This record gives sequence, structure tokens and C-alpha cells, in this order.
Amino acid sequence: MSAEERFALWAPDDSLWSPWAKPVAFLHAGDILGGDSGTGSSVVPAAVTFNASVAIIVDLPGAEAVHMGLALAEHGFRPVPLFNGTSGPAAVIDVGLLTRALHTGARVLEGYRLAPDAPPAFLLDARRNEPGRRPAPGAYDNRWVVLPQDFPSGALLASRGIRLATVIRNGGTVIRPDLAHVLRRWQEHGVRTRVIDLGSQAVTDYQDVPKPSLFRMVWYAAVTLLGLRRSNVGGFGSSIPDQSQGGRFA
Repeated sequence: MSAEERFALWAPDDSLWSPWAKPVAFLHAGDILGGDSGTGSSVVPAAVTFNASVAIIVDLPGAEAVHMGLALAEHGFRPVPLFNGTSGPAAVIDVGLLTRALHTGARVLEGYRLAPDAPPAFLLDARRNEPGRRPAPGAYDNRWVVLPQDFPSGALLASRGIRLATVIRNGGTVIRPDLAHVLRRWQEHGVRTRVIDLGSQAVTDYQDVPKPSLFRMVWYAAVTLLGLRRSNVGGFGSSIPDQSQGGRFA
């Protein structure tokens, strides 16, 4: 199966949510797909509500997010990959298992026959921009963040009858800053937020998502992307030059 065919199984033309799926992890795989298939499985938390009024954001590390997405597909959700980091030598974020899981999962997903308007489960890599990580010269910096435009608007979700956004993460129920910009906007259209900690099964229902720094400021995107490196094939990722070569550091 080609990279394009794999991506088409994750983002079929008839799915309402396919316009937001990111092809980067499929089209920039290189030799990664020649390795281990990256098989695995996940159990959906008991606090997840299975109906069409729910949108899910899976914010788990690497392949774990893919496995959870496939588990949610069994319950009728359409997993939407939003992974936006490319691969390269000495990468800051190792995307090998993630890419292989997407490859293996394409065949699994093919058998589910999801409805075109199935509720979405947006998949993120929780490692995308961990605080305090400062790549060294010579590394391939593929850190990334999500911006509000990476998701459908709150108005669209509300028009489809979605009233609850459920975030599945590991390590507490605090909303990460980049996601807070998305969820706060959704809240303005009547979409509530629930966060589930996969490890403890703790659940927090947010009546009011805290307003994040620079919320709705015109320069928010520019400030957020400062220090990250865009790839010339789309998404994020490029090598950090050595000091002797000059250039910008992350």
C-alpha cells in the first residue's frame, strides 16, 4: 500500500472531518515503514460517552494515540490524525513507532465501515512540544504545536450537534496551553470540555476553560511558533545548524 493509500483510509473523501487530517506522518515516512509494524491496543476509558454529541481529542504519546484512536473507531468514532512533525536523523521526537502504528492501523480501520458523519476523535502526540526541551545543534528539531485552525470551529461542531469535547491524556487533567486556545473557542459555541486522565481515570468537567495567555491576540500564532522549525515538505522539522554554520537556534 502506498503512503497516499494509507492516508486515504485514515482520511476518506466522504468523511466530514477529513479536511483537518494531516498527511505529514504518511508522506514523510522514509524507511520507517520497513521496520516493526508497531502493533498495540488500548482500552477506552469508562468515562467516555459514546454518542454523536461528543468530539474526542486524544492527547497521548506517539503510537499510544493511534492505538486509542483505533479503539475509539470500534465504538463508531472517526479517528483524525493531526500529527504534524516530520522525521529526520537524530530527531528530537522519535516518530518511528507512531508512523508504523498508522501504517498497521490503516488496514484495521478499513474494516470498520464508519459513517461519513461519525463523530471525530482527533489524534495528537503528547510529546509534540514538551516544556523545557531544548534541542542541541545537529539534532533534527521536529517539535510542533496545534493552533485553532488545525481543528474545526466551534460553530461547525455545534451545527453538527456536538456539545461535549472529551480530552484523553495521561498525567493529570490540566489542559495543555495550545489545546486551551482551541477548547476556549469551542466553549464560546456551547461545547463543554471534559478531561480524562488515562492513568488514574480521574475526570474533570470544566464549566469554564481558563482563558490562556494571548487568547485571540493577532500575534498569538507568531509567538507560539517562535523557535519551532517548519519543514519544506509541510509540517514541522529541520536540522539545527552547528554554531560554526551560523543560523537560528531553537
